[in-house]
Amino acid sequence: MYNMRSSELIKNHDSFLKMDFAGLEGKWVAIVDGEVAGSGDDVKSLLGKVEKENPGKRPLLAKAPTKRILILSAHKK
Repeated sequence: MYNMRSSELIKNHDSFLKMDFAGLEGKWVAIVDGEVAGSGDDVKSLLGKVEKENPGKRPLLAKAPTKRILILSAHKK
C-alpha cells in the first residue's frame, strides 16, 4: 500500500496546477516528486509504468485539459 504524506500530495498537486500542458492535451499525466513521470492515453498502462519506475511512490494521476480550464474554489468563512 502507498504511504503518501500530505506534503508530497501538495507538491504534486501544485506542480500539476503550474504545468504547461502543450503537447499533453487530453492525455493522462502522472506526477511523482513534483515532476512529470509519464503521460499517455491509457491510465492503467501509465500507472503500471510509473509504479514500476518509481517503486514505493504514489503518483498523482490527472487528465490534462484539452482547452482552457477554470478552477473555482469555495471557502467557508
